[in-house]
Amino acid sequence: MIRTLVRLIPAQARGQLTIYVVLSLISVMLRAASGLLLVPLLVALFGPHPADAWPWVGALTAVTVGGWVIDMTLARIGFGIGFTLADTTQHEMANRLTETPLRWFTADNTAIARQAIAASAPDLVGFVANLLSPFIGALLLPAAITIGLFFVSWPVGVAAAIALPFLLGALAASQRLVRKADAADAAAHSALTERLVEFARTQQALRASRRVTAARSQTGEAIGAVRGATLRLLLFAIPGQLLFSVASQIALILLAGTITTLALQGHLGAPAAVALAIVMVRFLEPFTVLADLSGAMESSRGLLERLNTVTTAPLENSPQGSPLPSGESRAPRIEFRSVGFGYQGTEVLKDVSFTLEPATTTAVVGPSGSGKSTILSLIAGLHTPERGQILVDGTDVGEIDPDARRALVSVVFQHPYLFDGTIADNIRVGHPEAGDEAVRSAMALARVDDIIEHLPDGAQSLVGEAGTALSGGERQRVSIARALVKPAGVLLIDEATSALDTENEASITQAIGNDPHQRTRVIIAHRLDAIRNADQVLFVDDGVIVERGSIDELTARGGRFAEFWRQQETTAGWQIAADASGRV
Repeated sequence: MIRTLVRLIPAQARGQLTIYVVLSLISVMLRAASGLLLVPLLVALFGPHPADAWPWVGALTAVTVGGWVIDMTLARIGFGIGFTLADTTQHEMANRLTETPLRWFTADNTAIARQAIAASAPDLVGFVANLLSPFIGALLLPAAITIGLFFVSWPVGVAAAIALPFLLGALAASQRLVRKADAADAAAHSALTERLVEFARTQQALRASRRVTAARSQTGEAIGAVRGATLRLLLFAIPGQLLFSVASQIALILLAGTITTLALQGHLGAPAAVALAIVMVRFLEPFTVLADLSGAMESSRGLLERLNTVTTAPLENSPQGSPLPSGESRAPRIEFRSVGFGYQGTEVLKDVSFTLEPATTTAVVGPSGSGKSTILSLIAGLHTPERGQILVDGTDVGEIDPDARRALVSVVFQHPYLFDGTIADNIRVGHPEAGDEAVRSAMALARVDDIIEHLPDGAQSLVGEAGTALSGGERQRVSIARALVKPAGVLLIDEATSALDTENEASITQAIGNDPHQRTRVIIAHRLDAIRNADQVLFVDDGVIVERGSIDELTARGGRFAEFWRQQETTAGWQIAADASGRV
């Protein structure tokens, strides 16, 4: 955990951390000294010359005051380190996630990232300022007292040296017993959080299917798992507590027996024995503190590990390259050369090769799961090919400056996400520098005008979280306007009209075709109207391009695409009609 903490703290704060550690050691030594000074103080106080106790009282006062000053300084430095840690990790996570490969975002890693981001600054600040200092003190104080006892009474020092590893071992063993159960409990609570969020977001579908109660959903299963994990955690805690309690009693008997034996043999006077008994209590007390802090330290360890997981997530291999010779706003020529790609060991694309000529429109069709969206993701730079090359105007994408690569492409996703803001703001997300005229033009092309004319605040109307204030088709129109407002040379459209009815689909398809900006377009679609004007078609199946050519060429060939085209034309002519009795 300490290693993780050191890695997370930025280099500029390492000096403060060194001072923090040094002052923590000094604080421990002063606290140990304050206990050990009781021995000569009581011996002098109850000796033949009680006034000899005054110098020891002065020494005890100086040590105590020095400890207060050190502890206050430690608290101030701890808060400073904590705030630096909180600020740095939050910024580092935000920057890291934007450069992490999308394949890293598995269900587990996504949950870890969500929990790490949700960790509040007070948690991190409190860990360093209010938890780490007591933990370090409780861990090192018994060792410091043990060393000091050798100078006061070496037999008692030997007894403490025997008890110290015995107690630490018992404490570690007791924590090891509950650690696995605690990890299972944390995982169960994490899963419950995910299920509760999912349960809240899917209420519309759940109510429609009459699965409103949590017990009849995955949330109920998650609640049951949490109950079982918590019960196991409590059961595992019992033997751990018993083990530590027995070890503490044995250590107490060892130390008390040593002091008593020395007193009975005349090696210790009564005042010294009483003082050593007080020191014995000071020696054992930190172990109770360690046991009390162990739960909070385990939680903090989990928090630091989650932060470390996110801040050390792999980065895309995108070294600084050169800008595109033709610029980002001109329609480029894109070439795939024997490209291969897969997800988590499953091959999706297999030696795919094709060429997209500048300012042309290419339709990618094929059955679900054939690799169509993966092709778009590779063009967009969301993934990096595992084999082969992708060339843009003859330049390998790996050699293009990342910012130029991102500026090159504009995407319309099948399931668009709108941010909680106005319609105009959501459109301007595609090109923050766009002027009002460019935004209005994009809205007109995507038929967003039809939406805002019925809203009281027009383009300044709020869309709600994830665009819930708009219908699915309206959200898709806003996302299309967002893509069109960006002056990118490549436009990728992934089932952009799937949420629209036939009439709106035709108007949006026409609007995209009327886009005055010269772009190289790639469209994934299953409806004829969306691809009827495509310059070429790529028919993909099982990660391989099985057919390519113009629509006329492929329909004349009578292959897979011709069958697809025939089925589409047949279903496009379906109508709902009444039978002879007038029933529909």
